[in-house]
Amino acid sequence: MIWLVLGIGLYGITVVVSGVDNMQASLARMGIIGWASIIGLSTLNIVIRFVRWQHYLATLGHRIPNLLSLQYFLAGFAFTSTPAKAGEAVRSLYLKKEGVRYTNSLAALFVERLTDLVAVILLALAAAYSFEEYRWLVLLAGSMALSMLPLIHSQFLRDQLMRASNRIAHESICNGLTHLVNLIYSAAALLRSVPLYSGMVLSMLAAFCVSLMMYIVLILLGVEISMSLAVGIYATGILAGALSFMPGGIGSAEAVMIGLLVLAGVELSLATAATLICRIAALWYSIAVGIVIVLRLELSSKSQQEAG
Repeated sequence: MIWLVLGIGLYGITVVVSGVDNMQASLARMGIIGWASIIGLSTLNIVIRFVRWQHYLATLGHRIPNLLSLQYFLAGFAFTSTPAKAGEAVRSLYLKKEGVRYTNSLAALFVERLTDLVAVILLALAAAYSFEEYRWLVLLAGSMALSMLPLIHSQFLRDQLMRASNRIAHESICNGLTHLVNLIYSAAALLRSVPLYSGMVLSMLAAFCVSLMMYIVLILLGVEISMSLAVGIYATGILAGALSFMPGGIGSAEAVMIGLLVLAGVELSLATAATLICRIAALWYSIAVGIVIVLRLELSSKSQQEAG
């Protein structure tokens, strides 16, 4: 809640610095259809991610009713504004009531984060691909990112990590590697080729949907920009936010997006407006939905306890 308040305050300061009138004009340009479009893309992103989540749970042998599982899934978004979105692991608490072990739900969350990371990296490369002199680097980096997938589900990697954890004297590093190995072993069923690559496809679709918002918003604001560059800039910002380990990437993601848009020739006021609109439609929209679902679940649980 502290980070939510700080995040809202940061957005308020950004609006004041960029000019309240400019922000109001940008919001007016969006119109109802514009807002409906980007909220629709954000919702589609959530739906695709939920389909992937159900796929992971089913692979691990758990058949949770769709409506109930959707509520647990959405509840995690209430805690997105935590470092590396770790708070979304609250799903595990709810799923435990349905007989899903913590090791399984956390393993699903681990693989979800892994495929999300690879998907964002690949989309972020689209920005660099817009510049001809960097295309060779894009192809190289993209190949390296994709090579992570077959490597991560190899027995060889797990064995090497286990040996490394046994040899390292530093206790905290050793414990960290041990936890990582245990998590990879728990996620072994999800790291096999079929579930891993099918999940990767869904991750790419979800990431593209949410990144496409930047292109749509910029076009509505009257900015001429290529789709690949706009999508790549948004993805790069999300990647920067994740690597910064700031809660929800708030602050760092926005700064990178605005900076890249300005470098691409977009006016500062429009770059700021486009970034904040996209983040509201993606990050803050999902947080709001998550908070509503958490309140509903907790009130329902309290009512059941009182009735019992």
